Amino acid sequence: MPLPSAPASMTTTMPSAPPAGNPNVRAGFFKTATEVDGTPVAAIAAVQEFGAVVRGREGHSIVIPPRPFLRQTVATRRTAWVRLLAQELKTSLRTPGRAGDTRHALQTLVQRLSTPTQALTTVGKAMQTDITQTIHQTHTPPNAPATIRHKGFDKPLVETGTLQNSVTFQVEA
Repeated sequence: MPLPSAPASMTTTMPSAPPAGNPNVRAGFFKTATEVDGTPVAAIAAVQEFGAVVRGREGHSIVIPPRPFLRQTVATRRTAWVRLLAQELKTSLRTPGRAGDTRHALQTLVQRLSTPTQALTTVGKAMQTDITQTIHQTHTPPNAPATIRHKGFDKPLVETGTLQNSVTFQVEA
């Protein structure tokens, strides 16, 4: 069944809407993730996130209700991600450099602040885990009876495992 057109990727970013060139981490579904038939996982995620009306095999309309797992995760976990980023940056600044060399210590601090890759990687892993957990914990709205017959069970965002296994993150530093 063809899906409506959707973006090549569907992600959330920390910090939000960074200016070009600033370090950030994005988590979600990237254009490289596809189903076996070549369907972009981001398109499937967008249909699940926002809902859609698609044409069934016999030509009838099928309404897929919205199941906003990504927006829900951002809404409930954003503050925790910001705190984690702050904590990780503080930790990276406390890591000692060479004793007695003030200039080297200052250069080390500047470098750690300008390339916060480790802190962003930690936050990216947390974002990935949180999004995946939300997918597993989503039970409403329930699948339609025909979908349950097709899948053999009623787990709204799970069928093949591709959606939850495709959640990943990218650090741009």
